[in-house]
Amino acid sequence: MKSPTWLSIRLVFPWMALAIVVMALGCKKASAVNEGEKPKPVRVEKLGRADIVDAISYPATLRAHNEVRIISTIPDIILDFPLEDGDEVKRGQRIALIRRDGMDKGLANMAAQIDGVDAQLANIESELDRTRGLLDAGAVATSAFDRLETQYKTLKAQRRSLDAARGQLAVTAGNAYITSPIDGVVAGKMLERGDMAAPQIPLCRVLGVDRLKVDIRLVETDVPKVRVGQDVVLTMDAYPGREFPGKATRVLPYLDPATRTNGVEITLDNALDPKTGQRPLKPGMFGRAEIVVAERKAVLVVPEPALLLDNELLSQQQPGQIVRKAMVVDGEGIARQRVVHCGARKGSLYQVLDGLAEGDRIIVRGQHGLRDGQRVEIVDAKSE
Repeated sequence: MKSPTWLSIRLVFPWMALAIVVMALGCKKASAVNEGEKPKPVRVEKLGRADIVDAISYPATLRAHNEVRIISTIPDIILDFPLEDGDEVKRGQRIALIRRDGMDKGLANMAAQIDGVDAQLANIESELDRTRGLLDAGAVATSAFDRLETQYKTLKAQRRSLDAARGQLAVTAGNAYITSPIDGVVAGKMLERGDMAAPQIPLCRVLGVDRLKVDIRLVETDVPKVRVGQDVVLTMDAYPGREFPGKATRVLPYLDPATRTNGVEITLDNALDPKTGQRPLKPGMFGRAEIVVAERKAVLVVPEPALLLDNELLSQQQPGQIVRKAMVVDGEGIARQRVVHCGARKGSLYQVLDGLAEGDRIIVRGQHGLRDGQRVEIVDAKSE
């Protein structure tokens, strides 16, 4: 007969074994989700689709589409120069007046010389007519007529020379009235009324600002993607969130041998804002130019705030790839880590190539420091 102690051991052992199994399962579950840990509040968005463009982006500095240096061909005193930097001018509008007293005197002297030559020509013409009649009658020698004809030709040549000189001086004198060759704004005024004008010193510049240009340098791998006429979207630091449309208007047919880059010229309109009466863009503003190289319709997109940089992923990322980490919330309120391969970008949206699915609840705030498998609490869900 077995002792009561042995019987007690046999009865208790199965329960101890069961307890050990339950404890083991509990420990395993706790390794995935810490039930005692307070859920971390997060904000999520449900992934959806949008039209997106594939674009290449480059730094962009605006410049005037046309720039003219205003100079005086007359080295004399500036009598009038009322414009200041920033003033608008129209084509043909007078900018400055240069003293031309010496040229006016020269024109008067030339006019007097021409009158004198004309009087001599009239006399010789009359004498030629009279001598021609005498020559026909045999009353004068041929040499007398020839001398008169030579004098006449010499005076005619002198008359033509004076005419040419007077015309040239008149043009120069006309340049005393300096006008703008384009519509634009005055910039870089260097001289003032009373200063001595000289051809080598510009009075100012006139900038055409109704349209603006941007010059960018494409890296060699982007050269095949760009052609004249492609759409360009410009964003400027001065106007966050606002886009300005432009066009690629010129692509140089060669690469710079020193930098191995290809020059591209972009043009955009800069119309007056009816609310302010001013043009919003100004030469010298800085931003970015995105050249649209492809368009994609209804593709899965992820907001940029949801994407996290990861050093390990970055070290494995191939040229041209965009690989990021993201966190989604599953049906049980648990954060799950995903590796996301991104494609084209439009503003703050990236095309999803792999790693996420439509309808995923992706964390856009509160994901920093979040662990894979950590319980979360959704405090604000968009597109639910």
